[in-house]
Amino acid sequence: MILLLETSTLNCSVALASAEGSCVARRDESSEKHQHAERLHLLIDELLIDTHTQRTDLTAIAIGKGPGSFTGLRIGTSAAKGMCAGLGIPLLAPSPLRALQHLGESLHPEFAGRPNRIIPAVDARRMELYTFDEKGEVAAMVVDGTFRQDLGHGPALLIGDGAEKCREALGSHPSEWQFEQAFPTAADLIPEAMILWQSGQFEDVGEFEPFYFKDFVPGRPKDPLGLRNPHP
Repeated sequence: MILLLETSTLNCSVALASAEGSCVARRDESSEKHQHAERLHLLIDELLIDTHTQRTDLTAIAIGKGPGSFTGLRIGTSAAKGMCAGLGIPLLAPSPLRALQHLGESLHPEFAGRPNRIIPAVDARRMELYTFDEKGEVAAMVVDGTFRQDLGHGPALLIGDGAEKCREALGSHPSEWQFEQAFPTAADLIPEAMILWQSGQFEDVGEFEPFYFKDFVPGRPKDPLGLRNPHP
């Protein structure tokens, strides 16, 4: 059994996959703010209890490696690394962007077999997305008139939690865009996780860090009482 965690967005998502790669069970919770710290371990426990799975039955842990929310990625990665270290099992790191492409094929069968026309859209604030560029590389791209001009004419699907905000900006784009507002899920990590598992592409549990893409810059700690910099 492989336990999969996806925490790169506001969706807190866990899934359990069989050795053959089928989804045994899943749990997904999303809200307007991050609740991963409060909910992730509870969802894991519920999933394992409901499927009568012991932690010792797990053969690997998969964590959506990013890019995405710094907070969500840190919480999910810490949980995954802790379980891997405690159980002595491998760590897999599939991509939530690939998960969105898989979800796109599931929701829109007309795009099946054409992943190059399914463009992941993880919200990176303002009019920027974490997505794949024309070379298939992860990129932070501003959505304007120059966005993915390589697609040319024909149908294309923009899918992710940043999809809907791009509708107006892509109104004059040559492609015939469809927009699917959605979160990457742990269940949609399964296809890539199975490839990583079968090919032995494991992460170093001690050294693994999420793929933030952008440099992580922590915010200034709040100091409502003025104790950090008291007035003279």
